[in-house]
Amino acid sequence: MIDIWFGVFLCFLLAPGSAAEAVRADQIVLVILRGVTGPPVSELRREITRQFDGSSPVKPFIHVVPGDLYVKGAWTLLPLFPKLVELHPNATWLVILQETTRINWTELVDLTQRFDPDKEWFIGRELFDKEPTIVHHFAFHHDPSAFKYPLGETGMLLSWPAVKRVHSRIAGQQLPRDFSIDAQHELAVYLMEGVNMTRSSAFCLRPGPSCATWIQPFKPCGTCVDAGDVFFAVKTWSKFHTDRVPIVQRTWARQAHQLVFFSDVADERIPTISLGVPNTESGHCSKTMAIIDHLHERMASIEPSPRWYVIADDDSIIGVRKLREFLTCHDPSRPLLIGQRYGYASGHNYGYDYITGGGGMVLSRTALRLIAGNCRCPAPDTPDDMWLGACSESLAISIVHFSGFHQARPDDYPMELLQTQFVISFHKHWMLDPVQVYETWFADEDDVSISPPVDDDSGCSVMDPSLHCHVKQQPAELFQSTSIERLPDEL
Repeated sequence: MIDIWFGVFLCFLLAPGSAAEAVRADQIVLVILRGVTGPPVSELRREITRQFDGSSPVKPFIHVVPGDLYVKGAWTLLPLFPKLVELHPNATWLVILQETTRINWTELVDLTQRFDPDKEWFIGRELFDKEPTIVHHFAFHHDPSAFKYPLGETGMLLSWPAVKRVHSRIAGQQLPRDFSIDAQHELAVYLMEGVNMTRSSAFCLRPGPSCATWIQPFKPCGTCVDAGDVFFAVKTWSKFHTDRVPIVQRTWARQAHQLVFFSDVADERIPTISLGVPNTESGHCSKTMAIIDHLHERMASIEPSPRWYVIADDDSIIGVRKLREFLTCHDPSRPLLIGQRYGYASGHNYGYDYITGGGGMVLSRTALRLIAGNCRCPAPDTPDDMWLGACSESLAISIVHFSGFHQARPDDYPMELLQTQFVISFHKHWMLDPVQVYETWFADEDDVSISPPVDDDSGCSVMDPSLHCHVKQQPAELFQSTSIERLPDEL
């Protein structure tokens, strides 16, 4: 009998959750990362507090960022930690959520009981890269699948000792002063010297009986913005007139009612507009600012002018209809710069966020008017997207991130991540078939048939550079200025 009771006692001691005492709600800190055009703070709070009845006097600490708490560069995650340790020195758990994350409070508390809060834990839904990717700076190139990081939209859970580890490292080394791209991956890298991510099936893609969290899918706020309200400016140069441009014409240009190619030379076969700005090997700041000024000059005199302007690369791959659906949730009268957000030293006073160019930069009409005439490039080859971001912040233009825009190829992202997103764009034709990418992700929504690659009755194929055929698009003369002066390179 003594042996039996000893065995029961031993099993109790070794049970997975035995080290954790019942956690009180006020020992849990929830941070909800909200976009600048996201739901109201009160609505995001209500998603959680409605799970508590009036008889519960103890509730978790909830911070909506930005909202009731402002931390510069908070979306990059690391700048949050010093502030949270200062505000909540006696907390037990930190839960980081996106505005699209939904929670089951009871299941979330049950999840915390499975882990000893006095140890360092970093818990989430597991992702990994199947190959080295530029999005993650080609980290772990020898075996990228061995490194696990969380799917941020399902949330992540950190014990307070893990929070303090991050805080201590920041205190000793300061915040990073380089680029931020994927905050979840970068936090996992920051913790990897002492804390590896622990996978939990309680972080779900959709609601279920044992799910602590799940993702609320994006839903458009209307049918579509009018096709005439979206103007596309495609940056190209003469080297790519016979390879990249035909692919754009064959695929997503068919859904663009207003699209013009801007190049270093005028090419009537496409046609293109020359801005009088020589091509540079990188950066392209002068070219982009010339496009913005040119559009402002020509479109300001046309009523009604488009409400949205998209600046894309000639190797961008865009779902036009999905973009028009997405834009129903945004107000073009507000100064907005929309796309995939990157950051440079975002947690520092001199740092800034920007919309990376390859996935497409969407400007509201109001933002276009503010930027035109006010942003001048330090040099012709200054990175145009970075300069646009820095200048936009100085003009109080909101930098709006949406996960459906992508700076890289589909292969550069885990498929499970892409399946949770309302995908709008990809970038690059490198080591893939861009037509196949368009067919897979966008052709059905755009209602475009791109096979066979023939544009007219003559049998002209846009995939044959020796034949000068093109898809109908906005007449170049509508936008052609009689005299386009080169923009000054200085500020």
